[in-house]
Amino acid sequence: MNVAVSVLGYGSVYQAGYVFSIDDTTAATGSIGGTVLQQSDVTFGAVWSPDETLNASSLTDGSGNSSTIVAALGTLSGYAAPLCTQVTDGGYTDWYLPAIDELDGGSQSAFTTLLPLGVPAATTSEYYWSSTEVNAAEADSVHVGGVLTSATLSEAALNKSQGFGVRCARAMTN
Repeated sequence: MNVAVSVLGYGSVYQAGYVFSIDDTTAATGSIGGTVLQQSDVTFGAVWSPDETLNASSLTDGSGNSSTIVAALGTLSGYAAPLCTQVTDGGYTDWYLPAIDELDGGSQSAFTTLLPLGVPAATTSEYYWSSTEVNAAEADSVHVGGVLTSATLSEAALNKSQGFGVRCARAMTN
């Protein structure tokens, strides 16, 4: 009997993306969960949305934020979250625009995990859109993750009508 085994670590390519978050608390299915970052940018120069509040405020749930954004905007081309939800990469169609803590905010965020490993998590842009709005009072501001150099990360709140990079994420599936 042959059994397929995949040994995963941060920066491994798995299910069409770079592994940046690992969740080993999943049920005893013989597998783990986690999140991968798309291997290349979807685009550079996409805007986030018109200057209006869309209530995509989760710092950690990019999939939920992306669903909220697409429900408000539809699949209009040129906007960051709808671009991610239309991606088919490696046969996977469940890509989303990551929340700020998934992109550049914590110990298991994409940029924090991948850049020190030399993984090209950021390529064409100094800043990348997250799916997280700053707050309802600032209808024109969204969190972005920044890569100033391969060793220097930054985070900012910038105007939704500016053009930045888009790199999508997805949850690993069993």
